[in-house]
Amino acid sequence: MIRQAVLQYIHEKEAVEHLMPLLDGRRAILLHGEKALQAATSYLPALPKIRFQGHCTDEQVAQLTEACGEYDVLIALGGGSLIDTAKQVAVRLNRPLIVIPTIVSNCAPWTPLSVMYDTQGQYLRFDTLPVVIETLLLDHRILSASPYDYFVAGLVDTLAKWYEARALSGITVENPIIEMALRVAEQCKDLILKTPISEEIFWAYPSSIEHLVETVIPLAGSVGGFGDDATRGAIGHGVHNAMSPFASTHSILHGSKVGYGLLIQEQLLGESEAYNELRRYLQKNGQPITSLDLGLTSVELSQLAARIGQEPLCQLIETDLSPTRLLDVLTQNDVEIITTS
Repeated sequence: MIRQAVLQYIHEKEAVEHLMPLLDGRRAILLHGEKALQAATSYLPALPKIRFQGHCTDEQVAQLTEACGEYDVLIALGGGSLIDTAKQVAVRLNRPLIVIPTIVSNCAPWTPLSVMYDTQGQYLRFDTLPVVIETLLLDHRILSASPYDYFVAGLVDTLAKWYEARALSGITVENPIIEMALRVAEQCKDLILKTPISEEIFWAYPSSIEHLVETVIPLAGSVGGFGDDATRGAIGHGVHNAMSPFASTHSILHGSKVGYGLLIQEQLLGESEAYNELRRYLQKNGQPITSLDLGLTSVELSQLAARIGQEPLCQLIETDLSPTRLLDVLTQNDVEIITTS
């Protein structure tokens, strides 16, 4: 199955200037995060607004569905949790959705799915949706002023497209659609690893950063859209999901936790070259690479080992997922990083 969610994509210096012509007199409601509104308010027209906070939960979706019923079109302004919630609401109301990301942290602005959590932030599931995003607006002014750490986490989350797709489907396949998804995932990885980044470069927003932003959002989002289950999450995201009960990890960005999960995946699968390549990139860019970086105690590390083996995404890969084996891998990852850094 092929799923692509975006009908129209605009990535320009003043992309938000297209908003009023796009609305064309329709009654619109703006769903926004508090920081997102602060970042973009000077570029936006006056619109009815609803503030979003917290996680993408079934409770939030139900409340916002009731609150937005009288409007013709929804506008999502913010990050991944808000956008995932808005997609769910748009489906339930059968309304078009316009998305304006305010951070570069994941491919949620492109994908026809929502990652669902409970009210405490623990991962529950992801829902695939028949949603069509009418327009995606990437505005240079908004994104170049967004937090750099979210951008780095978004790049790491995008690296997972290749490492997990390769673990699921191999380096190449006969099916031309899945092969295309694999090649796009590999292109994402290659571009990210070879492109220099820094806060100063990001805020200047040259063409190299513009290309990386497009790698994080439309390209990364297209990988799963074309490859479907053959190129979606595996152990990297499974480890992320398994960490969700541990309070010390809640302040760590999604992509950063996925990066740690990728290290565990590559070590578990014996991919030493890829493991070292990935480790160097994470170290260079200040990402968590050990259980200590994640704030996990030795007891929690044992609990994490047990939880990883129970994660459905991890079970997609045929390998030893016993708690003993996983704890060995988690511990060895700590030792290898500490002794070689």
